[in-house]
Amino acid sequence: MNMRLSRASAIAFDIWERHGLSVPVDLKSLACALGIQVVSFPFKGRLTEVIIDGTIGVRGGLDRRWFRWCVAHGIGHHQLHTGPRARRPSCAGCDGKAERQAEEFAASLVAGPHGWSLSSGELVIPPEKLPLVREVAPRP
Repeated sequence: MNMRLSRASAIAFDIWERHGLSVPVDLKSLACALGIQVVSFPFKGRLTEVIIDGTIGVRGGLDRRWFRWCVAHGIGHHQLHTGPRARRPSCAGCDGKAERQAEEFAASLVAGPHGWSLSSGELVIPPEKLPLVREVAPRP
């Protein structure tokens, strides 16, 4: 890898290595291994996911690909903003930078260090997120 990884991607790739992950990542099992509970919640409006005290609430009824993305995004917030590596105590009211970091983390987590060449179907993510995966993934 010749490019410098973002902090978010570096943490996601470290999780890949420590947990022996493969594509498609079993995000529910990973969340459990990280001490995070994933629950379905009947959110209204635009809200699709929230993390509070080690629990990721995801809007029920989402398409599987979007559900997986929301879980990966929530794990990112936990690892970067609310969990053991947090630089601040809570992600309530996260700013644009924190959201971008969680998105980069999610892209790196679902694709892994060698996932830049995979399709959204192989990664089981929304096709709209594939450009981000390709943007943050290291190239051989």
